[in-house]
Amino acid sequence: MQFFSYWFWPNPAGWYYTDTRVQALLAVCAAFVILSFVIGYWRRRIKNPITKNLSKSWSSVSFWFGIVGAILVASRVEMIQFMAMRLMWALWLLCLVLYVAVQFIQFRRKHYTVMQRTQVVDERDKYLPKSK
Repeated sequence: MQFFSYWFWPNPAGWYYTDTRVQALLAVCAAFVILSFVIGYWRRRIKNPITKNLSKSWSSVSFWFGIVGAILVASRVEMIQFMAMRLMWALWLLCLVLYVAVQFIQFRRKHYTVMQRTQVVDERDKYLPKSK
């Protein structure tokens, strides 16, 4: 029962904005938001249409993971009930890991590059019989 009360307690106290854990989590969330703009800039420069298509959602997902993480940090510090639960952080991390895993698998399965086709000229072709 103590395990469930640890994860589902609606208002765990003890976090302040001056705490280094809170500042580190806010920095990670800000890094996600900044990364979303970097990914958007990178996508505009890509020439490969397959890579561009597969990375379509990365920018917005990175932005929203950063925003939701910042909301979870602020709700934990401000002691907003049920948003400050430890389970919300576990759910946020699980969603992040699942999204990265699915994107990695999709990228490995569907990413390819179109190779330039070269015509090999064989000197023997002119001596072989041709079809009529």
